[in-house]
Amino acid sequence: MTLAAGILVGGLALAGCAAERDPIPTPSSDAPVDPVEQPRVTPGVVPEFVEGGTAAENLDYFVFRLEALLAQNGAPSSRELVDELVSSGFDKAAMEVTADTTPTGLQADSILVAVRWGEDCLLGQVADGAVVADDAAALSTGRCLVGRTLSIDW
Repeated sequence: MTLAAGILVGGLALAGCAAERDPIPTPSSDAPVDPVEQPRVTPGVVPEFVEGGTAAENLDYFVFRLEALLAQNGAPSSRELVDELVSSGFDKAAMEVTADTTPTGLQADSILVAVRWGEDCLLGQVADGAVVADDAAALSTGRCLVGRTLSIDW
C-alpha cells in the first residue's frame, strides 16, 4: 500500500469515529420574520434643521437633504454634496468628503460625506442613487472618516 493510500484509509477510518454533528437548524414556519427596515423620514413630514441640537436630532434632516439632491442628480459630485449640506445649514468647516473619482480617473462607486457635530459625526454614503446614513461617535483622531478625504477649499 502506498503512503497516500494509507493516509486516505486512515483518514476515512477516523472520520467514521467522529461524533455526529447536530443538524443545522432550519427556521420553522412559525419563526418570526425580520421586520423590513422602515424609511428614515416619514412620508409627508419634512424634517427640520435643529440649531444647537445633537447629531441624532439632525440625522433625518441630513438624509432628507442628501435625498433631495439625489432626486435632482442621481450621481452628484463630492462638491455638490458639500454645497447641498452647506446651503442646508451644516458647517462647511466641520465637513469631510471623499473623492468622486478614482486615482485612474474613473467615477467612484460611492462617496462618503461627514459632518462633525460636537463629539459625534453625521455619516453619509451616496452610491447607486441612494443614501445610507447614520450618526456615530467621532474617531479618537477627532475626524469622522478614515482614509484620504478631499480638501474642502472652495
